[in-house]
Amino acid sequence: MRYRILIADDAALNRKLIKNILFHNLENVEFEEAENGQQVLHIVDQVKIDLIILDLIMPVLDGYETLKKLKKSEKFHSIPVIVNSSITEIHSIEQTLKEGAIDYFTKPLSENDMNIILPLKAKNALLVYEQTHIIDDLNKHISSELSHANAFAKSMLPKSNRFHEVELFIKYYPSLGIGGDLFDCVEIDGRVHFMVADVTGHGIAAGMASSMVKILYRKSIERPGILPDQILEDMNRSIFQYFDFAGKDSYVVFTAFVGIIENNELLFSNAGHPYPILYHSTTDNFEEIHQEGFLVGMLDDVTYQTGSILLQKNDVIFLYTDGLFCAGADCDFTGWDRVIQASAQLKKALTENPEEFLEEIYYTFHMIHKSSQKDFNDDVAMMLIRLL
Repeated sequence: MRYRILIADDAALNRKLIKNILFHNLENVEFEEAENGQQVLHIVDQVKIDLIILDLIMPVLDGYETLKKLKKSEKFHSIPVIVNSSITEIHSIEQTLKEGAIDYFTKPLSENDMNIILPLKAKNALLVYEQTHIIDDLNKHISSELSHANAFAKSMLPKSNRFHEVELFIKYYPSLGIGGDLFDCVEIDGRVHFMVADVTGHGIAAGMASSMVKILYRKSIERPGILPDQILEDMNRSIFQYFDFAGKDSYVVFTAFVGIIENNELLFSNAGHPYPILYHSTTDNFEEIHQEGFLVGMLDDVTYQTGSILLQKNDVIFLYTDGLFCAGADCDFTGWDRVIQASAQLKKALTENPEEFLEEIYYTFHMIHKSSQKDFNDDVAMMLIRLL
């Protein structure tokens, strides 16, 4: 790789001296020269520069203002700058380091400066800049991959929001562009099957695992008359059957709430998932759909239970993952009672505008985390089902 170094100094002799020092001590280098700051800004706009050696005292536009303009520019701010000036201006050099210069040297140059110090400073600056480019390219590649993965995840969301007995509303906020939270809802032979699940971990690995979980779920619900506990047990057996890495260190460990709605009856089973909330329209009250259960993918001989609740027209089931209320390393995983409190406070939106409700409850917990100086650091998936 060839590097291009821009030497900016109003004295031609100084430029020649620095150029000769670097030429004889560095490999694969080319040079540009500037007499003032205006020329520096023009050259960096026309030619790719990898390092600037910048004198502070120059006519037209001095080194201070030139450095400020470079560091304020989105296009040029990452170019490393080594400033130089006389030993009597050491305070000014300190100021330029605060402005973003990567290093400095003072004039006049000693023999040690010429043979060792200046070439070493330049070499280090070029290496840092090269590594910065590599990291930037890698980040762009990762962002592109995450974008494609997120598009794939979105393609697997439920294709309809209205079924024979229910209306569906969903929101998904992945923490890293793609995550391990997932939901599904599909109608088969007059039964509305739905699931909310949360795969351990974040990012691409969790996203891949969540895709596999959804495939296992769709395969299981094809069985006529299957119950929610059987669905969870099927999925758990499949994980240990198909994946050698199943168990507590597996990527395919997840919580899940599985439900079936048929003839105004909710059948459900819970695998360690936060308790969904049920709003009863006739009595105007909220309750948790309370059931314990073991995570899927941890042990190969787990059994589950199916519960049952009768539903009425306009009843609402609100399902969510723990990222909604649990943030930070010291979060309280059992704190989902706050979700039922927030849901009651947002009852008007819940009953009249479910889309608005999902946005408002997310914002509510976002502000709670922000006020306690915590950030959302987990995926958040929410599903709201309203009986028709």
